[in-house]
Amino acid sequence: EPTGALNSSMGLIVLDMLTELNDKGQSIVMVTHDLKAATRATRLIYLKDGKVDGELLMKNFKKEDIKEREKMVYNFLIERGW
Repeated sequence: EPTGALNSSMGLIVLDMLTELNDKGQSIVMVTHDLKAATRATRLIYLKDGKVDGELLMKNFKKEDIKEREKMVYNFLIERGW
């Protein structure tokens, strides 16, 4: 939860930094319950009871695609019973 204890504006700065590092080829492993943070991912792995219950692959994050990505992630999570 890299932004869990941060206010909204600082959380956005951290997510932007992580996204920029990922765009440059750095792998990032992030655990989150935050839908907005999850939309930044290129790969989501959903764990249930310690086992992989699903995977969602997405393109690199672009701010203009945020609504479409939110829908994709939301639907993926609903399918998993979230």
